[in-house]
Amino acid sequence: MKDPSSSKRMAILIVEDDPYSQLYFAKLLSDMYDTAVADCAADAWDLLHDRKFDLVLMDISLKGDEDGLSLTRRLRAEEDFKKLPIIAVTAYAFPDDRMRAMKAGCTDYLPKPVSSNDLYRKITELTR
Repeated sequence: MKDPSSSKRMAILIVEDDPYSQLYFAKLLSDMYDTAVADCAADAWDLLHDRKFDLVLMDISLKGDEDGLSLTRRLRAEEDFKKLPIIAVTAYAFPDDRMRAMKAGCTDYLPKPVSSNDLYRKITELTR
């Protein structure tokens, strides 16, 4: 497996259980970034421990035993992931949802549907 850190392109992990959203984000980002997709918290956890990523797009509502906020809290508890930029990306767009995402340790928050301009701007801001 190729280590993204040896590449000149940044690596972004897309944690998303909806196949259409997975396709959207992968298509939007794959020309500029190395991307990987995890459709559940367990797969994301494994990928994050196997490879180095520069940023994570984290869906808050994931199918399975663990949601994106719980996974974010677990990641923040590990030294290797304390500074990893994590953008919460969710269809939940209430102010309380943003607050919960930030409290869980997300670096930033984007409500769906996410425009390409907003996404690129956030990625650039968080990875300078």
